[in-house]
Amino acid sequence: MKKSLATGTAGLQFHETNYVAGPANFTEAAIYSGTLFAAVGLIEHVLSKQPNASQLILTGGDAEIIAAQLKTKPIIDSDLVLRGLAVVLEGQR
Repeated sequence: MKKSLATGTAGLQFHETNYVAGPANFTEAAIYSGTLFAAVGLIEHVLSKQPNASQLILTGGDAEIIAAQLKTKPIIDSDLVLRGLAVVLEGQR
């Protein structure tokens, strides 16, 4: 989302910096909080629509940051994708 704003909006730059999540008084921090809370809101909305309780698993570079903002405690598995690829490759032998 941050990269889309930077490439699709004149005058905004992409920053890797993490800020304190919440109301901001400068653009970079506002973009950080806005994109973080958009992701959190989407995850919580999807979980609320599940008929049965589901265990959330997060993976990727921002998993810990997103997890800290969620109401539910997810499993964080930074190697999930690589392990999945290993299983697929093993099955092809």
